[in-house]
Amino acid sequence: MPGLTSAALVWDLAVLAAALLGMLLTGWPRLAGSGLSQVVRRVIALCLVEASLLGLVIAVVNRAGGFYSSWSDLLGRYTGGGTLRSVAEGTSGNSAALTVLSSAPVSIPGSVHPVGTLQTVAIAGQLSGLSFRGHVYLPPGYPQALGGHARYPVIVAISGSPATTEAPGAAVRLAVAAAQQIASGRLRPLIVVMLPAGPGADLGCLNLPAGPQAALFFSQDLPAAIASRYLAGTGRNDWGLLGVASGGYCALHLVLTSAPVFSAAAVPAGSYTRPPGSAGPPAGSRDSPLGLQDNLAWLVGHQPMQPISVLFTGTGQARSFLSIARSPMQVTAEAPASAPPSALALDWLGRVLSAPGGR
Repeated sequence: MPGLTSAALVWDLAVLAAALLGMLLTGWPRLAGSGLSQVVRRVIALCLVEASLLGLVIAVVNRAGGFYSSWSDLLGRYTGGGTLRSVAEGTSGNSAALTVLSSAPVSIPGSVHPVGTLQTVAIAGQLSGLSFRGHVYLPPGYPQALGGHARYPVIVAISGSPATTEAPGAAVRLAVAAAQQIASGRLRPLIVVMLPAGPGADLGCLNLPAGPQAALFFSQDLPAAIASRYLAGTGRNDWGLLGVASGGYCALHLVLTSAPVFSAAAVPAGSYTRPPGSAGPPAGSRDSPLGLQDNLAWLVGHQPMQPISVLFTGTGQARSFLSIARSPMQVTAEAPASAPPSALALDWLGRVLSAPGGR
């Protein structure tokens, strides 16, 4: 079946509408008559032609505006939020889309024992069809650290450059930062997932018409894959986002548009007027809602306030969000004093996510 935003679907519907119209015009004399059966046939023929023309118009408008990106989106199987499924660790099945490629202990200065584990993983999205390679940090004592059947909060760290999340050195630095905060008692045990913002040039975690469905991957595939392998919390208050460098746009966009999945995001105080690497909306659409919604400050001001918390690690562009946000959305800006921004963001996310052992 052609994709919902593909040109093939438009051409198929155009051919169908033309064929039905031609059949109606050539066969109309045979439908003449005053009998009930003839009237019913004429009504059915007209309805078929009108339905085909209406379908063609809807397909053209949807392809231009990108209102529904897939058949599952149109049919309600993907609602833009997320359903997290709790799966026991180590189980396998259709939802187990995560493969552990390697594992190494995490060490910090002053500690003779490992303070957690860093795994290299490959995640294959079952709904989006996207595949990512990244890293997962597991806290010391996992999985017994929380005791019983308690589950760990999850921080998804997103970078705008694949090199800063796929490279082992960069992943180790973020894992060490989390391990140091946990060892010092400033951060409670949690899971950190480190991934790039998107495939190829898409660094905004967007669902692109007739293109990659990165938002679908992060809001649906990723939580399901993590829950299939780890003792991860399954409630929205268990999941937070950390934007690294230009990955801040992706993290902020996700928390604004996927509030049923993510409850908090910590991002740099950068510019959020358009996705990283984008030259802006196409000519003629800059003043349209579809063009303006790439500006995340505009999006905050023109959609209902979400029950989310956002931290900007710095001021700058954060002032526009501070002036717009209203309850239940909470926005704060805090410039790092001596600790690096990653430590500040990790501590803040650890505080706002659900209590240890939360289900």
